[in-house]
Amino acid sequence: MAKDHVLAKVEADLRRGHVHPAMQRLASLNAAYPDDLDLRARRAALYRQVGNVAEAGRWGFLAEDASAQEIAAFERSYPGAWQRVRLLTVTADPTDRLGPVAGARLGRLVEQAEREGRAPVTWTEAGPRPEEHSSLWDALGCLVAGVVLVALTVVGLITVLRWAW
Repeated sequence: MAKDHVLAKVEADLRRGHVHPAMQRLASLNAAYPDDLDLRARRAALYRQVGNVAEAGRWGFLAEDASAQEIAAFERSYPGAWQRVRLLTVTADPTDRLGPVAGARLGRLVEQAEREGRAPVTWTEAGPRPEEHSSLWDALGCLVAGVVLVALTVVGLITVLRWAW
C-alpha cells in the first residue's frame, strides 16, 4: 500500500478511537521508511496521546518538540547510549535534516555512545554501528588461528595414516 493510503487509514483509526491498529500501521510504515522524520513525529504524538512517555521520547528524539520529560524517560528506560542510538532505528545519519535542538541532542548521544563503546559511530545501511578498526592484534590473532588450524589438520592426518597401516 502507498504511504499516503496507510496514513489515511491511521487517521481513520484514530477518529474511531482505534489506537492499537493505528500504532501498528505507523510501526509498519516506520519499518518501511526508517528515516522519515514526519512518521517518527506522528508516532511520538500517538505515544504521547496514550501516555507512554518513554516511547514518545524514543520516537520524538529527533524532533524539535520532544519534551525534556520524554527524553529523560527514554534515557531511563534504555540506559546504554549504544542501545539508544540503535533504538532510534534510522539507517542514515539524520544530522543534516534535524533542527538545532534535535541535532544537538543527537550529537550528545553519539558522543556518549562513542565514549561508551570506544569507537566512532558509523552509519551503515543497517543503521549505526561502531566503526571497526583493523589492528595488528587482529591480524596476529588470525595468523595464530590459521597456524593452529594447520597444525591440527596435520596431526589428524598423521593419526589417520597410522590407523590405516
